This record gives sequence, structure tokens and C-alpha cells, in this order.
Amino acid sequence: MIKKIEETYKVLDQISHVLLRPQTYVGSNKPHKSVKSIIENDKIVEEEITYIPSFIKIFDEVIINSIDASKRNPKLNKIEVSIDQLNNIISIKDNGGIPVIIHKEYKKYVPEIIFGTLMSGSNYDDSENREGAGLNGLGVKLVNIFSKEFIISTCDGKSQFEQTFSDNMRKRTKAKIKTSNKNYTNISYTPDLEKFGLNSINEEHFKIIQKRVYDIAACNTSIKVYFNNKLINIKSFEDYVKMYTTNYFYESKKDQSWAIGIALSNNGFNQISFVNSTDTYDGGTHVDYILNQIIFQLRDFFQKKHKVDIKPSEIKSHITLFLNATIV
Repeated sequence: MIKKIEETYKVLDQISHVLLRPQTYVGSNKPHKSVKSIIENDKIVEEEITYIPSFIKIFDEVIINSIDASKRNPKLNKIEVSIDQLNNIISIKDNGGIPVIIHKEYKKYVPEIIFGTLMSGSNYDDSENREGAGLNGLGVKLVNIFSKEFIISTCDGKSQFEQTFSDNMRKRTKAKIKTSNKNYTNISYTPDLEKFGLNSINEEHFKIIQKRVYDIAACNTSIKVYFNNKLINIKSFEDYVKMYTTNYFYESKKDQSWAIGIALSNNGFNQISFVNSTDTYDGGTHVDYILNQIIFQLRDFFQKKHKVDIKPSEIKSHITLFLNATIV
């Protein structure tokens, strides 16, 4: 049967395109099984888990938003994450605050632009050096699109802004503004679980999000990070390395822009690395940059000390590398 022209060629609005092609924006929404690191008795252990990558990605967009805000606002030094599994609600609160003013050009309050207008953001000035992860103006709006309900509450020390979005960002209430001297931003969202093939925020996804919050705490030790009302007691990236192993070598720059841990691996090369708080689980040039220097030094040591030439690949296969880097 030949399709009509109208059936063959479609024009979608942006929200519909995001929902129809999630892999383009937030990754796969199909179940993925792999061995993941999780938190168990304040240690990091490995467990085979089945999870939805896109579901984890949208959480990451919200918490990275708070980390990026902390780079612009040094007073932002507290982040609280909570997961209400009974009602399937995830909340991320920081003690920063977004200017509650009307944007003169767009005639909307700034928080509504940031969270409810696609292709908006503060990272479009490419003449500025920045250490944040956000770049494309989608970010946290994708969380709004993949939510049944998305609630913004923020206060800039003078005014408080509250607004609720629903129906995958297609509906929104009128913003409520009132006077307040507090400073905070709280995002609370109820993910549209059906879009991820889920019935609830199950234990597998709870564990992965919990581990991600610990990652954030390890990469940002100047910020007090709480998970379900419990302070994560990580005072340095070295404390994070200790959660994996007690036998390691550690070095860091005074400004903490680079922190490196090295441990023995008995099952091939492993790396746990972050750039600007983003989990670089596939590695990258930053990992190669450090790893190649380590291998060169070890190879030179064995040649001079023991008169043995060991192949770089053989040295690499016995290394676990921990790396936290801040890169402009």
C-alpha cells in the first residue's frame, strides 16, 4: 500500500521530536545490562544491574545544573538530593538562587526561560572561559519534557519564584512571585516513567543515582552534598579512592584541579575518571595524558633497576586509574 504524502513527511514540534527520538537527546531508553559501581556500607562495590541510560541521564542534567551554578556563585556550597520511591519524585535543592527578574528582551521571568524554554541558557558566550558541563541549551529542559510534573522553586534573596510544568512541558501554571530573603533553587520532578518503560523508581535506578551523587560529592569537596538527608562524608577525592581500595598511590595539585589515584588491577586496565564533575566512563585524552606518563616512568624504572623491558600494554593491564580533572 502506497502511503500518502502527508503520511510520509511530518513536521514535529520540538517537544514531540525529543519524545519520539530520545536517543538523540538523552541516550537509549531501552534496558541495558552491565556491571555498575554502587554504594554498599559506605564502600564502592560492583554489581550487575539492568537500567535505562536515559533515565539516569535526565537526573544528571539537573544535578550538573547545580554544579555549574556553583562555579558562578561561590556561595552555593550545599546540594540536597532526595528520592521518594513511594511517589516517584526526585528533588535536587541547592543554596544558590536564580535572579527573579523579568528578561527585558523575552518578557518572561529568568527561571521560566532557564527551565521552560528550549535552547536557552547562560553558556552561549564562547569568549568566556568556563568549567561547567552545560553547552547546548537543552540540559535541564529535557528533564522537564520527560516529566509528568516539574516544579521550580527558587529565591534570589529578594523574591521567590514558583512555577509548575506538566504534561511533558506542554502545560505550565502562571508563575507565583512573593517577597523572601532566602537563597535557594529547588527542582522537583516526577519522571514520566512510561516513557522509560518503567513502573517505578526501582532499586536498580535508586542505586545508580545514589552512586552518582557520591561522585558529585567526590568531585566537589567544597560543597556539602546530602543524599536522602544524609551528609556524604567525602572531604577529598582521596576519600573517594579509599571507597574502592585501601592500597593505592595518590597525588593532587594544590588547587585540586587535578587529582590522581593509582591502584593495582588484577583484571585488566580500569579507569574511574571525571572532567568538570562529568563521569567520563569511556576515558578520553585526559586519561591517556596521565596514563602515558605513568607507563613511561614505570617502564623506565624497570629498565634501569631490573634491566627488563616491559611492553606498555603489559604495564597498562595492571593499572586502575582514578582521575578527577577540572578543565577549562
